[in-house]
Amino acid sequence: MKTRDAVILFALLTQFSLACSDGGGGSSAGGGAAGSSGAGQQAGAAGQRTDDDDDDAAGSAGRSSSDGDAGEGNDDEGDDGAAGSAGAPTGGVAAARFFLPTGEPDNTAAPSIEVDAQGGMHAVYPAYAGGNAYYAYCAADCRGQEDVEVVMFPTDGTVANAMLALDSSGHPRVLLSAYQKLYYATCDKGCTRVSGWKVDEILDHEGDREVSGEALALDASGRPRFLMHTYRAYLGIGQKPPKTWYATCDADCGDAASWSYSEIAQEIWEGTSLRFDRAGAAHVATVIDINEGDQAGKKLAAYFECAGTSACAAGDDWNGIGFVKPYESEYEAVSMKPTVSLALTRAGAPRVVVLGENDGKPKNIIYFQCDQDCTNDHWQGAVVSDHDQIDAGLDLALDGNDHPRLVYTLDYNIGLAYCDSEPCGGPSSNWDLTKVELGGDIPADEIFLWENCTVGAWFLHSPSLALTKDGKPRVGYQARDISGGVGQPDPTKPACQAGTDMTWSRLALMSAYK
Repeated sequence: MKTRDAVILFALLTQFSLACSDGGGGSSAGGGAAGSSGAGQQAGAAGQRTDDDDDDAAGSAGRSSSDGDAGEGNDDEGDDGAAGSAGAPTGGVAAARFFLPTGEPDNTAAPSIEVDAQGGMHAVYPAYAGGNAYYAYCAADCRGQEDVEVVMFPTDGTVANAMLALDSSGHPRVLLSAYQKLYYATCDKGCTRVSGWKVDEILDHEGDREVSGEALALDASGRPRFLMHTYRAYLGIGQKPPKTWYATCDADCGDAASWSYSEIAQEIWEGTSLRFDRAGAAHVATVIDINEGDQAGKKLAAYFECAGTSACAAGDDWNGIGFVKPYESEYEAVSMKPTVSLALTRAGAPRVVVLGENDGKPKNIIYFQCDQDCTNDHWQGAVVSDHDQIDAGLDLALDGNDHPRLVYTLDYNIGLAYCDSEPCGGPSSNWDLTKVELGGDIPADEIFLWENCTVGAWFLHSPSLALTKDGKPRVGYQARDISGGVGQPDPTKPACQAGTDMTWSRLALMSAYK
C-alpha cells in the first residue's frame, strides 16, 4: 500500500477542518482542509508522529454547528437536534417496529439490511450461538412481522458475521463468517424458499482467519469481493502472524476453487467497509492494527482506494490515508469493537463515519467527507456526537441526493442523525437527530430465567441502515432482554447476576425523518 509519497506506509491526518459548535456558524478547528492546516501539521507515516502526548494527537475535531442536542431532536417544539453532548434521542416519526422471525424460536444477533430498487427489504442475521443464520425478505408494502418471509441457512459453528449485498437486479448475495469456515450463498429467484438458495462452504481456515465489518461487496460487474484478516486472538494470546487478504471470485463462486486470496497487508485490517464505484474502483474504510514502529500495538481508522484498472492483488495497489484512533472497549455492557462505515456518492466520492478519539475525548462519532484526490489530505469532517453514552454500532447511508444518514446507539437506544445542507463535514455542518427506537418503549419482559432477578430491560445496539429509493429509513438492530435485580427476595437462592435472557434481531420501518 502506498501514499502520495510512494512509501509503504500511509499518511496520518493530524488536523481536521471541522466545526466548533456552540451555536452560530462555528469556526475551523484546523484552519483548512483536513491535514493541511496550520503550523505543526504532520502528515508523516502512520504511527510515526514525533509528539508523544495523547492530547490532540489526531487534531482537534470540534463539534457540528447544530444549536440543539441529541436529547431534544425533533420534539414537539421543533428544536434542532443532533451534535455533541446530549441525552437519548427523543421525538421521532411514525414507524413499524417488530422482531424479525426465525420460524422455529431462536436467539439471533444484529441484522444486516439492504433495500432493492423496488423497495423490498432484505435482511440477514445470524443465530446467536450454535450455528445457522437467517435470510428475511419483506416487500415494499411491508407492515409488520406477518409480512416477512424467512429462510434458514445451516452452518457448522456459530456465525460471527453475516454480510449481505444485492446485485443490480436486486438478487441477494450472502457471506457468512463462522469460527472455522466461510459460506457463500446466492439466490436469483424464489428467495423466500430454501430451494431458491445455493449455500456453499468456500473456505475452511481452521479458525485462523475471520471477516469483520461490512467487508462483502459486489464490483461493477456483480462479482463478489471481500476482505479477510488473521483471527484476532483474545488478549493476543496465541496470536497468529497478522495479515489481510483481498478475496475475489469471477464465476462459479459456489466452488471453493474459484476463489483467490491475495495478501495485501501484513497487518490486520478489521471492521472493514468495502464499496465499489461505477468505474470499478474499490474503496475501503477500515481499522488498522499497527504492528511496526513506535506506534506498534495501537490502532488507526483509515481509508484506502484501489483503481478500477488494477487487480488489487498486492499491497502497492492500495493507497490510503489515516484518520483517528478508534474507540473500543470490552468493559461496556455490550463490547465495542473498532467501528467505521463507508458510503459513496453517485460520483464515487467517499463518505466515512468513525467512532474515535478527538480533542481528548475517547468517544466521538466523526463524519468525514472528500470529493477528490482522497488518498491525500483533502478531507473535511464534523463531530456528530461526543456523548459519553455512545454504545456499540454505527452505520452510514446516503440518500438519492447524497445526503448522509447515520444510525448509532446512545445509552442502548437507537438514533438516526441526518444532514441535508452541504458541507455536512464542514465548519457550518448542521446535523439533526430523530429517534428510531428507545429500549424503554418495548414492554419489559416479566419472565426471569435466573433466581432473584426481578427487573428486566431491553438494550438495543449494533444498528444497520438502508434507504428506500425515496429515502425512507429501514433500520435493523439487536435487542437484548437484560435481567437484573436489587436485593435478594429469596435468601435461599443465589443472588441475581445481571445478564442476557434472550436476544433477537429487530427492524424499524420509518416513514420519514421528521
